[in-house]
Amino acid sequence: MTHKSLFIRCSEQTYKLAHALAKKENRSLNKQMIHMIHSLADEKNVTVDDHVEKEDVIVHQTPVEPKWGLTGLVETRKQGFDDQ
Repeated sequence: MTHKSLFIRCSEQTYKLAHALAKKENRSLNKQMIHMIHSLADEKNVTVDDHVEKEDVIVHQTPVEPKWGLTGLVETRKQGFDDQ
């Protein structure tokens, strides 16, 4: 099994709630988040096919011109949440 990292940006209140849930369940924060994801997936009957072909998971994007110097650092992007 390959391990991947998942970084979550959240408010301080959400962070404290996550820690409180983990503590109540006697889990580390990491194990609590994994438990919650798997529990919700089971509840919603969501599965992942481990044998997906590599070509099926490629996201097709418009090519982006390379940025030179500091222009690549000076960008503003709006974070979108399609799953809400």
